[in-house]
Amino acid sequence: MNESPETLLPLRDAVERATGRRPGVSTVMRWCQKPNRYGIKLRSRKLGGLRLTSIQAVEEYIDRTTAAADGAAMNVSTSRQIERAHHAAMRELDEAGI
Repeated sequence: MNESPETLLPLRDAVERATGRRPGVSTVMRWCQKPNRYGIKLRSRKLGGLRLTSIQAVEEYIDRTTAAADGAAMNVSTSRQIERAHHAAMRELDEAGI
């Protein structure tokens, strides 16, 4: 059994306790399911039909997003950019006979 020091709460409750604001359910679900423009997702766990997170995870999400927005974090490439770079590198290797 994995015991976590973080207390799991329903999504909106954790965000409200961490920030004092209560965003819509769809907003917080999006934070969990889809990376934001900086490639960051809110850590969460699913128990039955309920998705849970912790105050610490919300604070981490906010800190990482803020750092990325301020330019402190490295840029995250999209899958299309990675694929293009891969094909370009393979072409270069073929042209070099490697």
